[in-house]
Amino acid sequence: MDELSPHAAQLRAAMVGPQQDADWPGGLWAACDQLTSWELGALLPDAYRTLADESAPDHARLVARQVTWSKVSPSFTAATLTALYTGLAASPRPTDVRYAAGGLLRCTEPWDERELAASPRPTDVRYAAGGLLRCTEPWDERELAAPAAVLVAAALRKPGEYADAALAVAAVAGPKTEQTLVTRLRTVHADSPLRLAEIEVILTTGPRERAVLAEDQWHGPFSGDWPPLTDPVAERTADALHAEPARHVLRSAAAHLAALHAGELPYAADQAFTTADADTLRRAARLALRRDEPWAGEVFSTLLPQLAVAPTAAKTLPSQRACIALAQVVEAWPTPESVAALREARRVVRHAGVTKKLDRLLRRAERNLGRRPEAALRLPDLGLGPDGSRRLPCGDHTAVLTVTDEATLTWERADGRALKSLPAAARRDHPDHVTAARDLLGKARAQIRTLTRALEAGYLAGAVYRYDRWRDALATHPVARGTAGRLIWEVEHAPGDWRAFLPAAGPADHPDPAPDPSAAVRLWHPARATPAERDLWRDRIADLRLHQPFRQAYREHYRAPESGHSTTMFQGHLVRIEAVLGLAVRQGWNIEDDILALPLDGFTAWLGIAGSLYPGAAGWAEVGEVTLRRADGSPQALAELDAVRLSEVLRSVDLLISAGSFAWCDDTHAHGPESRRQLNRLYAQPLGRTAQLRRAALRRILADHLTSGRMELDDRHLRLDGHDIHLATGRVTRSGDPVEIALPTGRQAVPLPFLPYDEALLGRVVRTVAHLMEREESAAHS
Repeated sequence: MDELSPHAAQLRAAMVGPQQDADWPGGLWAACDQLTSWELGALLPDAYRTLADESAPDHARLVARQVTWSKVSPSFTAATLTALYTGLAASPRPTDVRYAAGGLLRCTEPWDERELAASPRPTDVRYAAGGLLRCTEPWDERELAAPAAVLVAAALRKPGEYADAALAVAAVAGPKTEQTLVTRLRTVHADSPLRLAEIEVILTTGPRERAVLAEDQWHGPFSGDWPPLTDPVAERTADALHAEPARHVLRSAAAHLAALHAGELPYAADQAFTTADADTLRRAARLALRRDEPWAGEVFSTLLPQLAVAPTAAKTLPSQRACIALAQVVEAWPTPESVAALREARRVVRHAGVTKKLDRLLRRAERNLGRRPEAALRLPDLGLGPDGSRRLPCGDHTAVLTVTDEATLTWERADGRALKSLPAAARRDHPDHVTAARDLLGKARAQIRTLTRALEAGYLAGAVYRYDRWRDALATHPVARGTAGRLIWEVEHAPGDWRAFLPAAGPADHPDPAPDPSAAVRLWHPARATPAERDLWRDRIADLRLHQPFRQAYREHYRAPESGHSTTMFQGHLVRIEAVLGLAVRQGWNIEDDILALPLDGFTAWLGIAGSLYPGAAGWAEVGEVTLRRADGSPQALAELDAVRLSEVLRSVDLLISAGSFAWCDDTHAHGPESRRQLNRLYAQPLGRTAQLRRAALRRILADHLTSGRMELDDRHLRLDGHDIHLATGRVTRSGDPVEIALPTGRQAVPLPFLPYDEALLGRVVRTVAHLMEREESAAHS
């Protein structure tokens, strides 16, 4: 383990020796990409030392910079950790001089000139804290103490930003350094009572537990940051120590906001909490939701809505920073209760900019709930009876909330006769009752929407449920059963023996014999099915005229031809960047170093696009490879990933490409020469997965016309009376010439027949068929 591989040794030589003609297969980036965790840990001290040396040659600095940008999470031995601390504490970089000068002017007590003579960057203390968490053996505290003190002293120049990492490193530097740091932090955060209380709790923990907290950054990751890697044992220990303080922090914040809204405290926009307090709130909320504390739902139900709206009529917030921070925590660690609180915050907020942010975070939170299967099933019954209805008296009338496939609200007279609409007497005499009934309807619809998104997101999470839990929380739950009943499920009768069933088909379709209560249940997915099974379920859905909550029987499924950690199956597609980025945000992708990243449990998918990516970017770009990496940054082989999870990742990529490629567009700007060339290119391409499913759906929707011979459905086109409708673009041609089709809209639009799933282009093709048939019939009668 002490011997470096040849390419790692070559990288080290390039950083510390004279310039040489290096021959790295694939280039410098590829060589760094091949480093193992411990090799990176061995090279990083040399890299940081080289970057700190102003006299280092350019080639050495180039290699060192590329090593620090490696996507692998390093691991350290006691020796390499000591070398890391020594390297980080080396002479300052040229860009740090202005920070050092400013620090001298703002220092409130005599400084140690010997320590400041070799002061590193303030940010370097984060790497030192991360090294503690990634050290695989006991470190030498005597060797670490001196460089650790230098790193903490450097962090004092920006104590508010790097306090958590500095506290972790100070535990190694010794009591004197720690006391100096704590004194400084108490002065800086004198106006932040929540932060001060958190610091006191942190001081009761050891360096590893503090390093866990230091990993939890407000911003990032930045270039050069290591992939997050937390020690589960240390994290659980830190969580246990902070559970009760987190509860105190959140309830104190809720009480403070309640006093603001009651008029007991003066209100000022964005002044309810300091920046440090907001950061403390975020971490307390993160801990509470990650542990799924039983008290968290109650606290969030009051805290988030109060944070989202001013106690006055102003369009401001008590603390915009704290509101967005807590919403981001709900997005990352959602529970049904916290998602409901976020939805209520979105309802009451008046600030236009915050409204947009909460919309985006709410969508992601509902989707991420699928990664927590047990929490996702924890739905309240809203007081509905066994028949899925609830009656709400409203004077001489009754509001009836009914949940079947969807939630509906109807009204009855005192004698039980149904009314077509809300009676005027109820609206006039009992407005509060009417509002309560409508609020309950809104909650039911929101629960159904959240459950639907969570169940679909469970594909990526590999969600599996116990049969008895599934039965009670989904199959027989008054709110959830309408959604669950229209989905195809699989139950494991014996190891590896999964049998599919559709609850909505009736009792005869339920598992027989009844499964064991502890048996596993999961959603059926076409990636696990044979072609015959896929056709069987699609035919059955069509025969029952069943509208599934999300696309399941007709879901696209993918299998990469490669077995390595990347695939080129989408490489070369030309896409419109603004369209891709717009959908990417809604799908959970992030922009990292001009690459789209989709973080998932255990790994991250990377989509390369040959263009500069940033919010607001526009233009055309070519799609590159799709690459998978584990949480520690090491390559994730495609063949080792579950077939469903891999299919869902590739499906998400295909959706981005489909959104960025022209299918049909009503905007006039889309019909320029460049757009036409793109449309023609797509027109000539083989059908993708989405268009193949569109073809399968059309074969069932138009079965009678296809049987009669009036229509033909080939590999890429639907042919009707001399017209060709392309299944991937919706483009209509006749004898090769484009035909412009102006479809009626609004009340004049042709009613759609039953569609097995919702899709704009599928609906457009069906409407185009109906319009062409009607036009031909009109011409024949004239």
